[in-house]
Parts: sequence; structure tokens; C-alpha cells
Amino acid sequence: MAAVSSIWLAPHRPLFLAAGLWALVALVWWHWGGSMGLSTPVLGTSGLWHGHEMLFGLGSAAVGGYFLTASMSWHGTDPLSGRPLMALVALWLLGRVALLAEGLWPGLPLWLLQPAALGYFLLLGGLLAREAVAARRWPKLGFAAGIFAFGLAETLYLRAAVTEVMPDSATMVRVGWMFFAIKISIIGGRMVPAFTLNWLRQAGLTVADPAPRPALGWAALGLLWSALALTFAGEETVSALALIAAGILQGIRLAGWRGRDARGNLLLLLLHATFGWLAAGLVLVGLARLGLLPLAEMDALHALTMGAMSGMILSLAARAAAPRDGGPLRARPTMVAAFALIWSAALLRLAAPLAPSADAVTLAAALWCLGWLSFLAGYLPTVLGPVARPVFSGPRAQTQLVRIEIR
Repeated sequence: MAAVSSIWLAPHRPLFLAAGLWALVALVWWHWGGSMGLSTPVLGTSGLWHGHEMLFGLGSAAVGGYFLTASMSWHGTDPLSGRPLMALVALWLLGRVALLAEGLWPGLPLWLLQPAALGYFLLLGGLLAREAVAARRWPKLGFAAGIFAFGLAETLYLRAAVTEVMPDSATMVRVGWMFFAIKISIIGGRMVPAFTLNWLRQAGLTVADPAPRPALGWAALGLLWSALALTFAGEETVSALALIAAGILQGIRLAGWRGRDARGNLLLLLLHATFGWLAAGLVLVGLARLGLLPLAEMDALHALTMGAMSGMILSLAARAAAPRDGGPLRARPTMVAAFALIWSAALLRLAAPLAPSADAVTLAAALWCLGWLSFLAGYLPTVLGPVARPVFSGPRAQTQLVRIEIR
């Protein structure tokens, strides 16, 4: 029992595990539930339930696991653990049950549905705000504000899906994935060059340091926020152009981070590839919104959800689960397989509209499920026992001049 209870010693353990399990269960239920004799959940439509659970179910669990774990470094305290962590996970589960109840038996009152779904975000945002205040790290209150905003976005998503009033559900789907695009831009934009610099110095490679390029980062972030505001305003063309420009800037940032020199560290190379999915996905969605691609925007956004969002979750979880032997973190084979399967599913899903006669969507769903099964096989054994710190990074190079944890 003591070994099992160690799952509650750090937030990333149960929350990343919940994210992986729900990525598998929700997709199986949505895609194959009917053939298994189960009703397919709907939230206005089955597609809206599927989109909600990928963004606000899978995504919210991973976001909580990352931010609460990263907040440990803000003032060196022990991570959230025990009963408070159990309460947070219970609220996340309550949200899933409430959405399943609405999905299977439509008609649950909105005043009952929304509090059940919102409770997790309120507690998570409150915990992050408490950590920021305790550490006197006032800029970190922005992370708490972001979680509250994400909770508000879910509230509007549910309102749009259930009542069919403004804002419309298509707009709220866009808002959901743009939240993750912004977070990946911020977190990945700091993490990728910092981890790469540390690796290059540990490996003793005499190459130029990765160029953080903060000005490009701020410009790309500004374009993403502008695209979000323009989407709300219904400015399809200008918002699409902003997305394309943001994607190009993200690609330029990535090109300066010495990814070609990270080949000796697979975990690091996969993190670079994840950021590449972000850059490519923004461009693809923008082009699709302009009608310049032979696929709809809702098809193109799988580059951001299955590619970038899932890639970021896998990158963080793979680092947390990596063997600790005093050297650089190494990717477990099951985690590498998870990346390969899930990204293959993403590519196949993007190609599905180009081959409507083939059942590419079903094959992509199968690869997705196999990928998350591989993730669970590699991650589940690592959630027991003492917590290794730091969670997301390994030993630092002796000459390291930058902070590796996202502080």
C-alpha cells in the first residue's frame, strides 16, 4: 500500500497518468463505442464531445501536472501531494463524469454541468496563485490567470454546445487549441533552447549556442494573441494571416536552436520536433482557414492537437519518466514508440481528406490508441517510489549559465 500511495507524492504522477488513460478511453468510446454496444457521447454533436474531451479533458490534466510540478521550483517547496492532490484529481474526474452524463443522456441542466466541469480549473488556478504569492514571484500569477481563462473558455464551450448561442461552438474549438498553441510557444520557447544548451555543453560540442531570440518569441506570441482576438471578432482572413505569420516566426526560432546538433539526445530531438509541429500546424491551419488547402480547418488543426499538444505532453512525461543514472536523461523505448505511433496517427489524420475512399480516420484512431498504450506501458511503472528532482531535467553542465527549470 505504501508503494501504491506514492503515486500521490507529486502532481505529475496522477495527472499525466490520467491524461494518458483518458486519451485512450475517450477515443475508443467516441470512435468504436457504437460497435461495442455503447452509446456514442454527444455534446450537441459527437464531434464537439470528442473535441471537448481532448482539449479540456486530456489537455487540462496534462496542464495541471506540468504547472503544479514546475511551481516546485518557484520557492523550493515540496510539491502538492496527498489529500489536496487527491481532491484536485477527484474534481477532474467529476468533470469527466459530468460530460459523459450529458453526452449519453442529453438534458443535464447547464447550471449543474458547468460547475462540475469548472471546479478543477478553479482549484488548479487557486493553487498556482497561492504558490506564486508564497514565492513572491508575481509574474507567475499569469499562469494562474491563464488557467482561470482556460476554465472560462470551457464554460463558453459548454454554453455554445448545449444552448447553441453565441459564441458559436466552432469559435470555442478554435479558442481551445489556441490556448495550447500559446502555452507551447511560451514553455517550449524557453525549454528547448535551454535544454539544448545544457546538452551541447555536457557533450562538449564546439558549436554556437542556441539563439533564444526573445524578440521573435514575443512577436510570435503577439501574433497568436491577435489571431485569437480576430477569431472572436469573426475576422477570418486577417486571423488566418496572423496564424501563418506566427507559424513562420516559430519556425525561424526553432531553426536557431541547434536541433541538428541534438541528434545524440533523442529526448531533446523529440522536443525540437514537437515545436516543429507547432510551427507547421499554425501555418497549415491558417492556410486551411483561407481555403488554400484541400482540407478543412478542423482537419488541419490535428497538426496542433495530435502533433504539437500531444507531443508536448509526451515530451514532458517522457522526461519525468526517464531513467536517472547521473547522466543525461534518456528516452525509454516505450516512450519513443508512443511518439512514433501518435505522430504517425497525426500524419494519417491530416491525409485522410485526400483519400476519402480509404478508412484513414479509423486507422489513425487505432495508431493513436496504440501510441497511448505504449505511453502507459512506459509511464505507469515510474509513478511509484521516491520522486526524482528536478522532474523535467537531468544534471546540469558545469558551465551552464541558464536556468533549466521553467521558473
